[in-house]
Amino acid sequence: MYRPLEVFIGLRYTRSKARSQFLSLVSLFALLGMVLGIAALVVVSSVMNGFERELQGRILRFVPHGYVDQTGGLRNWPELVKKVEAEPGVLAASPYIGGGSMLSHAGVVKGAEVRAIAPDYEDAVSGLAPFMLRGQMSDLRPGEYGIILGNILARQLRVGLGDKVSLVIPKVSVTPAGVFPRMKRFTVVGMYQVGAQQDATGALINLKDGAVLYQRGDRVDGLQLKVTDLFAAGSIVPEVVAKLNATAAHPYSGRDWTVTQGSLFKSVKMEKTMVSLLLLSIVAVAAFNIISILTMMVAEKRKDIAVLRTLGVTPLAVMRIFFVQGLIVGLGGTLVGLLIGVPIAANVGSIVAFFEGLFGFHIFDPKVYYISRLPSVVQFNDLIFIGSCGLLLSILAILYPAWRAGQIQPAEALRYE
Repeated sequence: MYRPLEVFIGLRYTRSKARSQFLSLVSLFALLGMVLGIAALVVVSSVMNGFERELQGRILRFVPHGYVDQTGGLRNWPELVKKVEAEPGVLAASPYIGGGSMLSHAGVVKGAEVRAIAPDYEDAVSGLAPFMLRGQMSDLRPGEYGIILGNILARQLRVGLGDKVSLVIPKVSVTPAGVFPRMKRFTVVGMYQVGAQQDATGALINLKDGAVLYQRGDRVDGLQLKVTDLFAAGSIVPEVVAKLNATAAHPYSGRDWTVTQGSLFKSVKMEKTMVSLLLLSIVAVAAFNIISILTMMVAEKRKDIAVLRTLGVTPLAVMRIFFVQGLIVGLGGTLVGLLIGVPIAANVGSIVAFFEGLFGFHIFDPKVYYISRLPSVVQFNDLIFIGSCGLLLSILAILYPAWRAGQIQPAEALRYE
């Protein structure tokens, strides 16, 4: 089979000989370093993608996709709900009243994000019904002052169905006896578990009970929105607000989940970026090894290069010979790393579970963490990026030694031969 001269000689130089076993050993270590770095990048990137998906699935399935509010609160909210739901991209809307509060029971006090909601509207927005462990959303009846707690929050307060908890809000009531914080006793009528932070901080009460407690009258704090495309909420919500403001006497404002929850996902992306940069250092070390290999190879093959030059081989052809040799290590390490990393990344949850069962330990204790299995999502874009980085670093490492090889002059190399 015909092969170009540069490819033929470059492949010959990669074969082990008795006098160049050291170079072959260094080449092997460079190849293994490249494989290790690429495989580690694939696995870590996939695990970070898995954590991001878990966050999106657990948090965003319960958190509203967007909010519409107005200074001083919203009046005539039932009409506004119909108007908002008629806008393109909006699936449902529901009113809410709420804010930071404290819950106490039997001497235990916990901070909570309490939301007063309309049960008939809420389920279409939050989809909480499937995650109810006890009770139902319809158990939040006006005037009965019932409350639904996150499972972890209920456990921390040591309460069950039918128990009473005291809800304290950051407002005061002035009485003849003095100034006291606003407080009301609520009965626990339900518990939910969504597998996210809301389990430890969330609490729901009826909208009319919240209006009395927070002294809202016939107003609500705003509307919660559910949109057709979660990742398009950043454009849908501003469009809805703009259309409302076109006919409104007082301006509306809006925000989407990227504002309320965006810092969490930005932190995950930042962690993924930093970890990837750190792991790229392994690939960079392997690339430096390629420089060392080719530099030593050029020094060893000076006489061979001089003979090739006297036979009419051009400097560019000499460069291509060593380029082929370095590319075998760089490209081979990148491809093997991808071939090893992708199966490991795709099955990392099962692999970790196997070792957990073998040695009797848990990386993610289900009693502490919201997940008990290492998540992983292999994305094609990540594979392209990792493979491109490995190949680019390899090419950059090859250029200087190959250029030095092309600059060798036959007369200088053969002067003392």
